Amino acid sequence: MEKLRERLTGMKFHFLVTLSDNVRHLFGIRFICSFFSNLAEDCQVTMLHIHSTGRNDMKGVLGNMWMRPADDEYSRLTVQAKRAIGKSKDLLLDKDIPRENIYTKACAEHYGKIEDILKEALMGQYDAITLGRRASYSLQWLFENQADETAQAVIKRLCSIPVWICPEIEPIRKNMLLCLDGSDSSFRAADHVGYILASEPSQAITLFHVASSDGDNSLPIFKHAESILLYHGVNGDRINWLVGKGHNIARVIGEEVNKGRYAAAALGLHGMQEHSMRAKGLTGRTITKLIRKIERAAIWCCP
Repeated sequence: MEKLRERLTGMKFHFLVTLSDNVRHLFGIRFICSFFSNLAEDCQVTMLHIHSTGRNDMKGVLGNMWMRPADDEYSRLTVQAKRAIGKSKDLLLDKDIPRENIYTKACAEHYGKIEDILKEALMGQYDAITLGRRASYSLQWLFENQADETAQAVIKRLCSIPVWICPEIEPIRKNMLLCLDGSDSSFRAADHVGYILASEPSQAITLFHVASSDGDNSLPIFKHAESILLYHGVNGDRINWLVGKGHNIARVIGEEVNKGRYAAAALGLHGMQEHSMRAKGLTGRTITKLIRKIERAAIWCCP
């Protein structure tokens, strides 16, 4: 799908980045600008701002959800929101992304932040959805309240596009921790990481597996994941293997992220231990715990 879209559009990457109305909290934009070095010619960024709307205004905007910044919806934004959008554009332009590759979409909140973000994601061909702090809190709530029917329905729709959860990162951090448990979802994470980072030679990728008490079965997992990365053109010199130990998988991953000062950790939404939960539409426990534990690195959640 990525290769097909690249041929059709001439663009390699297209990221959807959510923005709040706080110019100090542009964590998704700041992550992209600090993590990537080769964004100039082959990257498009769509910035999405969803603003709260009172009930009296809801009917007036119901038919105008996805509008260009020059349209009426943009005029509804607060001064703070416009300032955040302007600052985000400046950060991207400083990375030499052409102005014509930067898009802005503004809409009123209708079904909740995450649901509205997913609606936009399904309309566009995005390689990743990048969430800042506020949106990531909404995602965390969904995973923590999976008994709720609405939460279950939204989680089930997280089925096609990777989500990058970006707290207040440290720009000096580098490299990717690719967490693998042998599940199909974790190998899809390897596929996503390989595709995105193939053209980022300065970013090393560490394949990380948390061994269970039953023994270490990491070798076939590492070999398969490495073959995926090599297929995408990642140089073998950039790939490392590392085995962790412990019963609490989220804690082991979190400790390694902090110890190695990784810029990001990638993992599958549906792990091996969650197959029975996935059948019921419930999953994401490790992701939920990592959102709470990791404060200075991004989490790439791959369905």
